[in-house]
Amino acid sequence: MLEKPSKLRSAILGGLIIGAISGIPGLNLLNCCCCAGILLGGAISVYLYRREFTSEMPPMESSDALILGIIAGIVGALITTFLSAMISLILGPVETEMMRNFMEKLTQKLEDRGSIPQGTLDNMRDQFEQAMKEGGTVGGILRSLVYALILYPIFSMLGGLIGFGIFGKKKPTAPPTPPLQQ
Repeated sequence: MLEKPSKLRSAILGGLIIGAISGIPGLNLLNCCCCAGILLGGAISVYLYRREFTSEMPPMESSDALILGIIAGIVGALITTFLSAMISLILGPVETEMMRNFMEKLTQKLEDRGSIPQGTLDNMRDQFEQAMKEGGTVGGILRSLVYALILYPIFSMLGGLIGFGIFGKKKPTAPPTPPLQQ
C-alpha cells in the first residue's frame, strides 16, 4: 500500500484562495456570510487533496481534512494580512471610504426615521475614524494578523470538514465474491 500524498500543496492553494477572497476589497464582503470565503478555501484544499489519491493509497480520513483546514487557514491569514496592507499602501484607504459612505448613509437613514437618538451619528463617525486610524498602523496590522491567525484556521478547519463530507467519501468497494461451489 502506498503512503498518502503530501498535504502541503493542497493546503497552500486553499490558503491562497482564502487570502485572495479575504484580502481583495469588495470580494472580502463574501466573508460577511458566515466566513464563506474562508470555509470555501478549506473545502477546496480538501477537494484538491482528494484528487491526488489513487486506489492503492489508504483512504482519506477526517483528520486529514482537519489538518488541511488548519494549514490553509494559517496560510490564508498571512496572505490576507499582507495583501490588505499592500492594497492600503498602494491604493490608499479604498475600503475605508466604502465603509465610511455605507455607515454615513445607514446611520443617517436610521437617525431620520428616529430609530437612533440624535447625535449618535457624530459619535459613531468619531469611533469609526479612530478605528480606521489605528488599523493603518503597524500595531493595527499586527493586531489584525493575530485575530486572523486565530479565526481563519478555525473556520477553514470547518470548511475542511464540510469538504470532507462532500469530497472525501470513500469509494464504495465491491462486495466479496462467494467461492464457487463444485
